[in-house]
Amino acid sequence: MTSLFFSSGIFAQENIIPSGDFSSLRKTGIAKVIEVVNPLTVNLDNGGIIHLAGLDFPDLDFYESGDLAITAQKILEDFLVNKKVIIYQTKSKDKGHTNRMGHDIAHLVRANDNIWTQGLLLSLGVARVRTTQYNPEMAGQMLALENGARTNKSGMWNMDEHKILSPEQAEEYIGSYQIVEGKVQSASLRKNKLYLNFGNNWRDDFTVAISAFNLRKFVKAKIDPKQWNGKLIRVRGWIKSYNGAYMEIEHPERFEALFKQQQNMAGD
Repeated sequence: MTSLFFSSGIFAQENIIPSGDFSSLRKTGIAKVIEVVNPLTVNLDNGGIIHLAGLDFPDLDFYESGDLAITAQKILEDFLVNKKVIIYQTKSKDKGHTNRMGHDIAHLVRANDNIWTQGLLLSLGVARVRTTQYNPEMAGQMLALENGARTNKSGMWNMDEHKILSPEQAEEYIGSYQIVEGKVQSASLRKNKLYLNFGNNWRDDFTVAISAFNLRKFVKAKIDPKQWNGKLIRVRGWIKSYNGAYMEIEHPERFEALFKQQQNMAGD
């Protein structure tokens, strides 16, 4: 039995030693972490600043963070400070390497034991998955760890305020990043957008939209949302107000096709 104990005393978890398959990424260096600025940002001894790819902290506020973000920062401080890390970044030549602050966007692996930083935070339930269109890599592995933490009711997944929303609840959370799960009632292509409606009235129900341009990414991934009528899916993103609660999605990794998981389980 392997345990990870944190000096902060907030978590003592058994068997949480997540590693990952980084073949979809490119190794870009090794450096020592000298400071954890916040749960998304660490400073390196070579002067580099890393933004941790693929993560979201629901209560992170750069002026006054909540308990989850504070816990995540303490975990990172115990886990990374004065430790060497292997840096992995997207293989894209021109996009996804830095954020608007100029920080390098990367996945970090602690060099001495190959523990994946993002995987650790997701396994503990102090972070959830938030990929971007330019950094979608590792989504499948991260979602699996998030789902495992949710099943175990770890961290945020034992708190009502961080629950997965139903389509009917989405309107209460306009203006925030959320995860919504429900059955698609209709799928229609209008004015170069695909609309997935989760109710009987598109004027006020929860709707997910995908532009015709972004649908190309789904085709490339061999995914066809136009065939999702009556299908159970999970989607994550920023909820806006447009004929009810509305979410626009620009890459396939923001979806989980739960009906396929059900089919796979039925076939086992």
